[in-house]
Amino acid sequence: MKTLFVVLLPMFLPAMIQRPLKNGTPALSQKTFLNSDVPLQGTRWQLIELSGKTIPPDATAKKMYLMLKSDSTVNGNGGCNTFSGNYSLGKDNQISFGEMVRTNVLCSGVNYEKDYLNALAKADHYNINGDTLILKNELVNLLKFTAGK
Repeated sequence: MKTLFVVLLPMFLPAMIQRPLKNGTPALSQKTFLNSDVPLQGTRWQLIELSGKTIPPDATAKKMYLMLKSDSTVNGNGGCNTFSGNYSLGKDNQISFGEMVRTNVLCSGVNYEKDYLNALAKADHYNINGDTLILKNELVNLLKFTAGK
């Protein structure tokens, strides 16, 4: 019986590994790979779109950006105020942000900042394509960034 198991295992192993999911795609193809030379961490990501709408150049007093560090901390600017906090990464491009600490300066773009921080709190996945980072929740794109120069 041991010999039969050893002989049959190599025949069945490829079928078990490539077992299709309900939608017909192989289980191994579910991982999302990044199409970019720009790293997620250590890059200054400038916000260019919020909930599908382009950020006007003069919308806020300062450029809105995000920087993820390798020690799982994040910092950035919401247009008026600087912020910092923690984030975590999971498999299949999962991301989550903790509570953010921020300065409290009032400026004309404070509504953009509020929407930006709320969108960060909702984000649960990311994709990078070229020099573009997209943070999303399920299938909805929340934030779009471009790598800073």
